Amino acid sequence: MAPAEILINAELPGLELYDRGKVRDVFRAGPDILVVATDRLYLFDRLYPGGIPGKGRALTELTRWGFHLSAAIIGNYLLADRWEEFPSELKPFRAVLEGRSLLVRRVEPIRVECVVRGYLYGRAWAAYQRDGRVGEVRLPPGLARADELPEPLFTPSRKNRSGPDEDLSWNDLTAFLGAKPAARLRGVSLEIYRVLRREWYRRGVILADTKFEFGLHGRKLLLINEVSTPDCSRFWPVETYRPGRTQKSLDKDLLENYLRERGAGPDSPPVPIPAGLRGRLGGIYRRLAALAAESPP
Repeated sequence: MAPAEILINAELPGLELYDRGKVRDVFRAGPDILVVATDRLYLFDRLYPGGIPGKGRALTELTRWGFHLSAAIIGNYLLADRWEEFPSELKPFRAVLEGRSLLVRRVEPIRVECVVRGYLYGRAWAAYQRDGRVGEVRLPPGLARADELPEPLFTPSRKNRSGPDEDLSWNDLTAFLGAKPAARLRGVSLEIYRVLRREWYRRGVILADTKFEFGLHGRKLLLINEVSTPDCSRFWPVETYRPGRTQKSLDKDLLENYLRERGAGPDSPPVPIPAGLRGRLGGIYRRLAALAAESPP
């Protein structure tokens, strides 16, 4: 399948569809799970028509790279990430699966978005302007929009199936998971973020914030879903970074900003997105994947 072609839904006759998420279609593959990254476009928790060319392949490549970078910190649920490694029952679907799918273990997902913020932007900037805090952390006065934070902050939220996620205080998180599991999630998330931020900076990109998801395989904690992609992260070019202003976006903020400028938001009717703008975002996704691939860690 050429990069310019767009896959909205993965159709794999004979395989049981387990779930259609916002972007990923999930199938049962014997005792394991097949995750297929489509080119669907979700903005403001809503599906927008048209999709993003090359998106699913870029998401898969970046997630594979993120799993590799974080493997010394924590294991992940990945079993096979190359077409040649897939079981025989998946071979008839090569045209759909190659380059955009992962074979993974079945896990029990932990319904928490483990958000780590290294810069004061987005919702964190709005919270700081309101009361000088981000989450439960009071920050020094006088910080500007997009300033680097004194230390990366862990700001978890409850992962909802539909609609926006719900911010969690530390007490909320420990009540939900227990004190030791909550501390483990925080420590691992901050450690992975620091590794990813260093590697992206070497490639001329600032990882401003990102989020991680985890699951349990028996009693073992594993990193799951996606890692270091423009769908779960905020990326800025190092060369154009200037605190105190809106940053040049290398992620889906590009389209969300376009929609906000036209009065669109979570509660308003969808605004059409020009094909050229969707193509530009697709080029950004592919460029980030290429940056990761051309300079291995």
